[in-house]
Amino acid sequence: MPDHPQGRLHTTAIRGDISATLLALLRSLATQPCHHADYLRSTLEHLLLAVQNRLDLSPLDDDPRFAHPGWQRPAGQLLLQLWQAWQQPLSDWLQGLQLADHERAQLHWLLDQLAAATAPSNSLLNPAILAEARASNGHSLCRGAHHLWQDLASGRPFAQPNLDTQYRLGTDLACTPGQVIARHAEFELICYSPRQPQVHERPLLLVPPPINRFYLLDLNPGNSLVEHALEQGLQVYLISWRNPNPSHCNWGLGRYVSACQRALNETRLHSGSTQATLTGICSGGLIAALLCAWQQAAGYAQQLSALSLLVTPLDTRLNTDLLRLNGPAARQRLRRQAWQQGYLDERSSGAAFGWMRPDQLVWAPAITRYGLGRELPCSPVVYWGHDHTRLPAQLVDDLLDLFDRDPLGQPGSLQLNSEAIDLTSITLPSWHLAARRDHIVPWHNAYPGIRMGGAKHFTLCHSGHIQGLLCPPGHPRAHYHSGPANSSNADSWLASAETQQGSWWPAWSNWLKDHSGPLVNAPVQGDGGLGPAPGRYVQQH
Repeated sequence: MPDHPQGRLHTTAIRGDISATLLALLRSLATQPCHHADYLRSTLEHLLLAVQNRLDLSPLDDDPRFAHPGWQRPAGQLLLQLWQAWQQPLSDWLQGLQLADHERAQLHWLLDQLAAATAPSNSLLNPAILAEARASNGHSLCRGAHHLWQDLASGRPFAQPNLDTQYRLGTDLACTPGQVIARHAEFELICYSPRQPQVHERPLLLVPPPINRFYLLDLNPGNSLVEHALEQGLQVYLISWRNPNPSHCNWGLGRYVSACQRALNETRLHSGSTQATLTGICSGGLIAALLCAWQQAAGYAQQLSALSLLVTPLDTRLNTDLLRLNGPAARQRLRRQAWQQGYLDERSSGAAFGWMRPDQLVWAPAITRYGLGRELPCSPVVYWGHDHTRLPAQLVDDLLDLFDRDPLGQPGSLQLNSEAIDLTSITLPSWHLAARRDHIVPWHNAYPGIRMGGAKHFTLCHSGHIQGLLCPPGHPRAHYHSGPANSSNADSWLASAETQQGSWWPAWSNWLKDHSGPLVNAPVQGDGGLGPAPGRYVQQH
């Protein structure tokens, strides 16, 4: 394998498409001179208003970057006015440019990055940085410079907390008791210890995404979907995917679906039940949905009694920054480079998600670590968020094909393990969750509509992709919309859906219990022979 610096390949692939977009912008200077002149004139007018402190800054009222009272002083207000002056006319200018859609989307992403990078809060004029420097006699700036040197020397893409001395898997995180009952090349299968004297007969198999570690579903006590399902009397099994290396470059969707079928067989055998329920999350939900469609075609549909899909894009035409950034040329280069390396490395995937939220994930940590000279706080979810995994080259290829062609919307156009995939043929009842502020899987893309057969129930929570999943009962502001997904259109569904207060977790587990058979005595769990949960694979780097 060629020796490529970690995290550089994806950036190089994207850079080619952005260069093409910038060239298109340069050409528009000749073809649309009046349009650019109008923008300059509008910007000058906004600058004149800015120096008179007359621009509307109300959109920044709830922005945590400007929460320090120093921003209300005249100097702080002037900085914010000038920063806003060039941004406010941008929307009209961008919409009026004669560019291809993907070029306009990439330019929009670039301008968002520029706006985030040039925010006055990132400068040494930030009142919070100045106050900290005065209070510490300049020591905070010295500590910040030392942190910056450390991170540059270690090659970290972003400022991040010290993960070496934080949480321990099995002790602080992913600590719900259970046993590894099977280990294969692709996955370990974990069976969790029952929490009730009686449990529902049909077990639940959880399919997490192959990217990132599974323990977001079992984060810590009190914030664990696994723990909640056990408390409700469900028998819970979970797949822990292996972190692939170059020898696994040929693992694609077909291999992952086969692995999921093997896990399902072992779950049914171990529990003694002929049927199980299946829950997939994000790209794990795609694998679960493909397995159901494959089973329908292959004659194994009776093995499952219900399916639930959490933040899963059944419509893979994702209109997100991440995909807009990767134009056709960049995707092709990404494919080629992933095959040269054998996988998409963990730092490339982590950096891609970070640049989708630069305010929160790039610049805010940088201000804390370099500007204020403080160590970044590390919570369980932050620790999990930095624990990335690799993706096999074939899986990268297959996922890009889903995004390019959207074959799930064209029954029969995707062949998987010798069967034509048709989601409309699925007859299982299904329960779907989307998150309204999800920047990775926009909620409309998770709506099943007419893409999937069977009775469908849709739930829309009001957080983001990760926080939407972490919603234990008792969350003070949690609420969601819920109802049968009978409408072919997501917006029509929302207009008729009922609003419910509280967490969606009980609604999900109650629906699962209705499809999990009668109560039986809980099995006595013995030693699986392969060690306790969370197992070996989740600790592999």
